[in-house]
Amino acid sequence: MNSTEKGDKLEEAFYRYLLEQQARGEHVFDVHSPEKCKIFKKKSYFCKERNNWVEFDVVVEVYRTGKEKPHSYIVFECKDYKSRIPEKCVTDFSDKLSRIFTHSAKGVLVVSSRLQSGAEAIADNRSMAIVKYDEHGFEVVAERKGHSYLENSFVRTQIFQHDAPIKPLKFSAYHGGNFFGTIHQLLKSIEPRLPFDNESRNGTTRRSIRYLPADQIKNAAEELLTQIGYVTGPVNLTKICSKLAIGLEFSKQSVHDAEGMLILGSANFDHNAILINEHENKKRERFTLGHEIGHFCLDHKQYLISDTVIATDLLINGDSVKPYNFERLEVQANTFASDLILPEGAFRYATEICRIELDIKDRTHGYIYVDDQPCNSQTYWHVLENLSEYFQVSKQAIEIKLKRLGLVNDQRRLNQRPFGAQPLGKALHL
Repeated sequence: MNSTEKGDKLEEAFYRYLLEQQARGEHVFDVHSPEKCKIFKKKSYFCKERNNWVEFDVVVEVYRTGKEKPHSYIVFECKDYKSRIPEKCVTDFSDKLSRIFTHSAKGVLVVSSRLQSGAEAIADNRSMAIVKYDEHGFEVVAERKGHSYLENSFVRTQIFQHDAPIKPLKFSAYHGGNFFGTIHQLLKSIEPRLPFDNESRNGTTRRSIRYLPADQIKNAAEELLTQIGYVTGPVNLTKICSKLAIGLEFSKQSVHDAEGMLILGSANFDHNAILINEHENKKRERFTLGHEIGHFCLDHKQYLISDTVIATDLLINGDSVKPYNFERLEVQANTFASDLILPEGAFRYATEICRIELDIKDRTHGYIYVDDQPCNSQTYWHVLENLSEYFQVSKQAIEIKLKRLGLVNDQRRLNQRPFGAQPLGKALHL
């Protein structure tokens, strides 16, 4: 696919994104009434300097009441590059606008990858906006409701050059020194003559993700387990999805996000649906599904339109030092998944049976003790293996649960599986 075809694909995806926002009541009509706004794709305007027509990718025309001609324009140009987008794209688009419009048009450059850092200064000086948008939609990236939940520092990493891997948003934008997580917030900033709602235009008003106590999350998971009649063993997650009227699909496609990270699964809260991308690690698939069920059960749809899971999301816990507000949602979803897939009562009972079968005794060092001695480390790995097989969840999730419940005293320095340790398989006799 050449660069023109890629640009057209991004343009079509972004145009449809605007229409979807409109259908949800979150599009420009949050700022303008429907009769005052028209949206076009491949719209042409006459350029006197060139004595010819010039076409733009996507245009929003804003009309005053009773007027036949638009009083302002918001013009989008789409650039789909694999590598960092050069500053020249910003200047070229700005020059193109100035030849046709005077002060009635605002330019928005829509890109699929980050821009070189110098583009930020150019965008400021030329009063242009920059939008980073992923064409694949909810199946690939998370989409958050409301810029007030997004810190400027996070949105900036989405748009401008940044080397650290960051989970991408579907939409992020920059204009006039401010950062935005939704299209209507950006358009409010671009068109200042229009009325605003109670939320701060420059995004300085912040609301935090609601804190949920661990007991509240645990109770939500236990209530769900009671509804499906769970007793012990692997939890039937398909039955839970059916109970919650959540559409569940599995796909064998290998899907990656804008940063090249493998997408394990996704949730769409508007459609009440979960999609799991199958791979070789079936146990991780189960935790991924439990994670997404958690988003539904903990009412995260008030913050999210959609969500995706990458491997690093499953490692976020309450002890992690994370700079970004909305990652609390991932902490809550992981806590819920652990409580759902590894119910405390069944887990404690299975762990006790495992201790008996492996002849583990508390010799004043703790319920389960592990250090770098082969005899202790191998036994500990057999504990993880047995519980992993019994509950059909990864050994890593088992270890996190053991530590969370205070059932293991881990004094290892190497913290790795010893050479020669062999799994015992389904050794628990419950």
